[in-house]
Amino acid sequence: MTDEQFEENYPRDRFEYVQTNMRVKGTMGQTEIESFNIIDRDTGQVVLQPTRTEHTNLNGLNTTVNWNW
Repeated sequence: MTDEQFEENYPRDRFEYVQTNMRVKGTMGQTEIESFNIIDRDTGQVVLQPTRTEHTNLNGLNTTVNWNW
C-alpha cells in the first residue's frame, strides 16, 4: 500500500502517527524500515501497528514505499 492509500484509510486529522522504531539497511542506507503505532485521536487507543518500508533503487534512483501490517 502506498503512502497516499494508507493516509486515505488513516487520515492524519483523525489518527496520530507515533514512530516506535527505525532502522536502515544496505551499504548506502537504501532501505529505511519504520514501525508506527496508529492512535485514534478520539479514544486514545492504538488501532494499528504498521511498518513502513522505503527502498531506493541505486540504479536509476527509483524509490518505492510500502505499508504492511
